[in-house]
Amino acid sequence: MELTNVFALRRSCRSYTDQQLSEAELTAVLNAGLQTPAAKGRFDKLRFVVVQDKAVLDALNSSFAATIGNEAAYPTYHAPTVIFVACDSSDDPALQGANAACAVEHMALAATDQGLGSVYLFGVCNILKDSAQASALLQLPVGFHLVSALAVGHPTAPAQPREPDPAKIVVTRI
Repeated sequence: MELTNVFALRRSCRSYTDQQLSEAELTAVLNAGLQTPAAKGRFDKLRFVVVQDKAVLDALNSSFAATIGNEAAYPTYHAPTVIFVACDSSDDPALQGANAACAVEHMALAATDQGLGSVYLFGVCNILKDSAQASALLQLPVGFHLVSALAVGHPTAPAQPREPDPAKIVVTRI
C-alpha cells in the first residue's frame, strides 16, 4: 500500500474479530517495530512482548479492572494480539516515552498496511507499569517496566480513508 494511503486509513480500532493474526501478519508488524529509531541508539533499553494467549490477556485486563475499580473494563478491547513495549526503568522517562511511541506507531502503520486494525494502549500500561503480577505475566527482565502497547487484530469493519484536516492542529509557519 502507498504510504499516503496508510496514513489516510490509520485510526484507532476498538472492535476485532476472534481471528488470530497469521505468522506473516505478525512478522510484518514486528519487523516495522524492529526498524524504529531509538534515542542515542540504545535499542537495549527496549523490549517487545507479544501476547496472544487469551488467559494472559484476561489476567492483565482483570488486574487493570481491579486496580481502577471497574470490573467491566477490558482495555485491550478483546484484540487477539497485544504487543507490549517495555523500557529500562533507569532510562530517562522522556526517552522511554519517545522510544515506545515511535515503535508503536511504526507497528500501527504496518498493521494498517496489512489491512489490520490497531489501537495504541497507554492507560493500561500506565496503570500496570509497576505491577509485579504484570511483569511476571509478561516475563519482563528485572529493571524493565511497561510504557505502552499496541492491540492488533482483524477489524470487525474496514477502516475508511479520511482527508487531512488542517483545522485539527494549529500549524504556524515562520
